[in-house]
This record gives sequence, C-alpha cells and structure tokens, in this order.
Amino acid sequence: MKRFWLLALTVFVGLMLFSPVIAENTEEEKQADLFSLWETNGENRTWIAAAVPFSEGVLITSPGALPESPEQITVSDGENFWETKAVIPDRTGMIALVFYDREDKTVNRGTWPLMPWGMSVPSASCTVRYADQEGGLNNCEVLAAEDIRMQERRFLLLTLTEPVQPGSAVLTGDGYLAGVVTAEWAEGINRVLALPAEEIAGSLQEAAALLNNLPEWGKAPEGLNVTMEKNRVMIDWRNMTLPEKAEGETLYMVLLDTGNNYLNFYPAETSERTFSTTLTPGRFYAVGPVASAGKPDDIPEMFTTFAVPQAQQLTDYGFHSVLTAIAEAPEEGETPVPVTEVTEVMLRSGRAYFYSHSAYEVTETVEGKTLLVTLTDPDGVNYIYRSSWVYMPEYMTEDIWYVPLKETGLTDALDRNGYPAGIYRMAYYVDGDLADEFEFELK
Repeated sequence: MKRFWLLALTVFVGLMLFSPVIAENTEEEKQADLFSLWETNGENRTWIAAAVPFSEGVLITSPGALPESPEQITVSDGENFWETKAVIPDRTGMIALVFYDREDKTVNRGTWPLMPWGMSVPSASCTVRYADQEGGLNNCEVLAAEDIRMQERRFLLLTLTEPVQPGSAVLTGDGYLAGVVTAEWAEGINRVLALPAEEIAGSLQEAAALLNNLPEWGKAPEGLNVTMEKNRVMIDWRNMTLPEKAEGETLYMVLLDTGNNYLNFYPAETSERTFSTTLTPGRFYAVGPVASAGKPDDIPEMFTTFAVPQAQQLTDYGFHSVLTAIAEAPEEGETPVPVTEVTEVMLRSGRAYFYSHSAYEVTETVEGKTLLVTLTDPDGVNYIYRSSWVYMPEYMTEDIWYVPLKETGLTDALDRNGYPAGIYRMAYYVDGDLADEFEFELK
C-alpha cells in the first residue's frame, strides 16, 4: 500500500507541475504553512530547518543543515511532533524529501500547489515564508528575481527584504509554490538561491527513484534489472521468478511513466525476457509484472522504479536547429506551413504537423540514429513517437521534415478524451540528445 501511495505521489508531482488552473482559496489551501524540523537529543530539541509540505507524510527542504541520521530529526507542524522515517536527497543534494510517520496524529497543514510550467516569478507579488531560530513563522518580500543556471540546472536568484533560512517557501500572490530556498548567495545582502517549481518536480522524481531502498517500503522484484544509456532503456527479467497466474491469465511486464494515465505492456513469458525502448528524458518510470486475463490496466504490486536523466543539447556534427514548430497543411495537400497560433480545430483536423528545420555538417550519410518526438499536455501526460534519424550530406544545410500528428498517434488519446486548456510542450531527441523544443498554448 505504501509503495502504491508513493507511485501516486509521483503522478501528483506531474499533475501539479503542469496544471494551468489557478489555485482556489479552499480551506485546506488557507491552512498551508511550513513545518519545522528539530534535532532531537534525548528530551532536548533544537530547531534546525524549515520544510515545505508537499503531500501527506512528505516534506521538501534543503538537506544542507540536516543531521546525517533521520532518527535525529523530529517533524512538527507547531502542535504535533512526528518521527522521521527517511530523508532522501536528490542527486545534486539541492533538496531532500523528508518522510514522517503521520498515522497517529492529525496533520494541521495543507499544501501549496506547484507553480505551473512556463510561469515566470513576478517579484512584485512574491513573498518568502520562512521560520526563525525558534520555529516561529514570518514573511518577507521579494525585491528582485532572476533566472540563472548552475550545475546544468535552473535556479532563481532572489533579493529579499531580510535574511531567510534554506527550506523557506517562495510563494506567488496567487498561492502557488514558486520555489524552495536552497542556499544563501555569497554576493550582496539578503540574496538567496531557490530551486524553481519545474526543477523541484525533477528532483522529487530523482529522490523517489531511491525509495526501493527505504526500510519497510518493500523491495523491488529480485532479478528485474533496468539499465540505460541516455534515454535508451533495457528491461531484463531473465533472472526473475515470475509470479503465479490464474487460469486464463497472461503475464505481462508493465512499464509506466508515472505522470501518464496509460500503461505500456509487453508479454513476460517470452524466450528473451528482455526488451529495449527509448523513453522521454527527465521523467520517472516504474516497471513490474502483472497477471491479467485481458489487456492489463493495473499498476504492478511489485515494481522497480527509475528516472531517465535530463537530455544534453544535441551538438553532433555541428547540429543546430533553425525552426521547430507546429505546421498546417492546406486542404489541397500542399506543403505544411509553420503557424504561430495553434487551435484545437487544427489539431483535430488531421492537417497539423510537427515541423523541423535544422542544419549540420557531414561528408557522408550517417545512419543508425534514433528519433523520439514527444508531446506533453498541460496535465503532464506525455505522448511519444519513435522513428529513425539519418544525417545526409545533400540535406545538411537545409534539413526540413514534417510528420502529421494524427498519423504518429501523438494526438489519438487527446482526440478521444479532449484537449485540456493550457501550455503544451513538444520536443524531439536524436539518440537521446535534445535537438529542439517549443511550447504552444490552447485557450
């Protein structure tokens, strides 16, 4: 049950990150506030850091000030105290998930929704919610905000009206969580680094990928192994003992992107007991066996989790993108033309194309490359199209290609279920490197 709940947690990350709906002032949201983390030594407690509530039993904070052992940390909402079950930092040590045992007491805190993808941080209306050395809660204003990149990640560099501790929450006037303060900035007064919402989501996914090693959280199936090179993933269950199945059932290996509302599955009882596929970089996945009489629609009870790393920019052969866009073909079937405004009518018509214009330098044809085109809707659901890529000398100064969205299957589910309003993101990858990306909005 706990493992299922954590899988739901990662789905929640994706939904909150990409949801275009402005937060409503529900009673739960009005109660959202920071938690405090205390270092416990016998009967004595010393305040060490603030933490942002993310979901029931899960907090986000900066790991820099935390003790090494979770047993030394006590979580408090100001009224109740809980034992800490685990502290899991992301790969860069910028933020950490703090899991606490909430089952015996009611939690008197709500949560702030993550700021949707693509929104900038308006410094004039932003505040930082922080805790002082006694655990008291205060607000300060954001005087200035700018984007910077460090360690191949995006950060917010904020100038504040007063000093704050790492673990503080950066909040918009609309009630979104725009970021979490991770460190003080060495230059200037009252300047801090904050990890923004989309980076928080990626860090949560990376941290959650380590949950297979948590005590009392259950173990991944023995003999089920995942290896990857960039976004090429190999699933291998040759050394795994498959679960039993009832009469009329078939065993499948189910692979799911935890931000999606659909499953991918493969027959498990094959002679090879392996499969290889390309997946969207920067997303969190789970794989495990399921017995089903028809197409499986259940999440595996036992599964292995893994995160596909963010992609590096494509630079092979001097590759550079000239234009990537949505194009529309006239009804007469002439060459598709890039457009600046995308409508639902256009997407449903069958005349909408993914359009790419790029250039590179080669002296001979280079084959054997993979192509992955992705479409991510405002709810964070990710649709993919796989093909092959070839570098060709005759096209290297003007390589223009386009594929119809309907024929690739990228919009099939959206045609059936409806197109949510908001920001859509498209990207394409060559051998796991990011060639280009763009966004469009449906209102």
